[in-house]
Amino acid sequence: MTSQYSNEPYDVFFLIYGATMVFFMQTGFALLEVGSVSIRNTKNTLFKNLLDVCCSAIAFFFFGFAFLHGREGEFIGTSDFALGTKVFTRNNVDDIDALNMQAYEYSKWFYSFAFAATSTTIVSGAVAERFKFKAYAMYSMVITALVYPVVAHWCWSKKGWASPLTAPHELLLGVGAVDYAGSGVVHVTGGLAALIACVAVGPRVGRYNRNIVMEMPMQSPVFQTIGTLFMWFSWYGFNSVATMTLSGGSTVLAAKSVVTTTLSAATSGATVMLLDHLMPNQKMEPRRMNNGVLCGLVSISGCAGMIDVWVSLIIGFVAGMVYVGASKMLVIFRVDDVVDAVPIHLFGGIWGTIAPALFMTKSSYLLKYPNFPRTEIYEGKEYKAPCGLFMGCENFGNLLGANLLLLLALVLWVSLICSLTIYAIQWSMHTLRVNLNDEMKGIDASQHGGRSYTEFQTTVFTFKTRDGAQHSMEMRVRAGDAAKFAMALSEVMEGSTHNSSDSAGLATNRSSSADRNMAYAFKEDNESNRRGIASSSDGGGGSSRDQSPNRHRGSRGRQSAPGYGYWDNVRYQHDAMTDKDVAIAIPESNGTDGSRGSSGMKSERLSAGSVFDPFGDAQREDQGAR
Repeated sequence: MTSQYSNEPYDVFFLIYGATMVFFMQTGFALLEVGSVSIRNTKNTLFKNLLDVCCSAIAFFFFGFAFLHGREGEFIGTSDFALGTKVFTRNNVDDIDALNMQAYEYSKWFYSFAFAATSTTIVSGAVAERFKFKAYAMYSMVITALVYPVVAHWCWSKKGWASPLTAPHELLLGVGAVDYAGSGVVHVTGGLAALIACVAVGPRVGRYNRNIVMEMPMQSPVFQTIGTLFMWFSWYGFNSVATMTLSGGSTVLAAKSVVTTTLSAATSGATVMLLDHLMPNQKMEPRRMNNGVLCGLVSISGCAGMIDVWVSLIIGFVAGMVYVGASKMLVIFRVDDVVDAVPIHLFGGIWGTIAPALFMTKSSYLLKYPNFPRTEIYEGKEYKAPCGLFMGCENFGNLLGANLLLLLALVLWVSLICSLTIYAIQWSMHTLRVNLNDEMKGIDASQHGGRSYTEFQTTVFTFKTRDGAQHSMEMRVRAGDAAKFAMALSEVMEGSTHNSSDSAGLATNRSSSADRNMAYAFKEDNESNRRGIASSSDGGGGSSRDQSPNRHRGSRGRQSAPGYGYWDNVRYQHDAMTDKDVAIAIPESNGTDGSRGSSGMKSERLSAGSVFDPFGDAQREDQGAR
């Protein structure tokens, strides 16, 4: 991105066009995130995406633009607060040049705001489903108003200490740091802020249970894929309009950007698919291929118009490997990133910041930064245009050094300010995350007026055991799925044994039928959705479950330790169970009249998010027998 002023009206339209496409990326973020969270957190996810845009616009108007494009200071800008300088306030209708300049500055504000909002929105998906709304609002405003603008000022303003737009004698290492469209400035900043927030807030309940990694409910691969395609589309504006002008041969850079962007994204997505196919125990999921595409887009942003086209294949291939490795590393370190924003944006952005220092061509550098001397001797000093390490020019090492210095300074700045912000929020609010009960039953229900999908209904299944005892089980399912659950329940009951004298409450998915009349549920390895199957005895009060020292009446979904989800919640109540793919639940039933008051599932035994809640969004009332 450059800050060169243009008095051509078509450049104003060019910026507005690019900014609009970058802004449309918010649609892709929203769809991708909604598709990646549980159905019970749909409203909360959409709300945070809207919050990002609203807060970013206000914060960027008052402070962000001034810190980014302010005309004084190598570290931070100090002018143009609230667009209050003369360039924005003059109204001489006869001065066409002044009006053109004013129009360009307004369009530049919009373009810069769209980039700032993108960097902030990266955090939203990473900390979804457990981050407090007020805490997130404060964190996002600090990123937009201070963290991102300062980094962008370093690299994209005329005064920044690392900017290649400064006077030749002020260039860092004689060349400046090159970040064409923001692999480092936008994506490393947002990705690192997301990582810090993820570590601070901790994983979702149920994600990491002891040493077992559990797959969490995801709403829709359709939303994920459509969101990814929308973002891919928007990235053509992100990269091609980074020249910020169509003058002086910049059209070549803009046109080349769309080609390299396409190839890098496609290669990275294909690489992830290939690696997942080759790795044992790794399924080929659309979600991961989507993330591979996004990592390729992030990685090419640092040099999209400044490399030979064939190099984009290499960048995309490496980006795919970076994503796969970084995603695995997060799981190893037990960092819960809902949408894999950290592998995509932080690690993909780091690779994208290094890539121009390896592959950038000398000619593209001179087209992008026309202020650099065209002759080797300028004002009595020798200047040599740089190129990438593998491109064979004399000044290749300086660019690598400048980009590494920018990357180091960026990491230190973002880590410092984001960590202090998180600490201040924790100190003022005492916690970053919603309470356990709200997280288990869904933030939509507790904070946003109820669920998003009204077609979900509470269904009570009534059934009889072989000995004639009648029982009922309450589940929240889609209207069209009620019959399927009823049929599955019927099949289980028909296959049950006649022996009902001893209700043990234990079953495994290794046996073809239950050894006793009991309630059990299992999670199949080949499916991401949980299915519940149940049968019960007529004397459920005698099971060893009630004698567990960890079981306390009146505790709704009690956890054994912070961070343990419902699989562990069940496991520690049943010491005899060893299979990690089995979960147990026993209906509270001592009667035979079929009424909910005596034979329904007690909420203390089967709370929100329990094994008989296949969509993870049940809200049961405490109506057990008293």
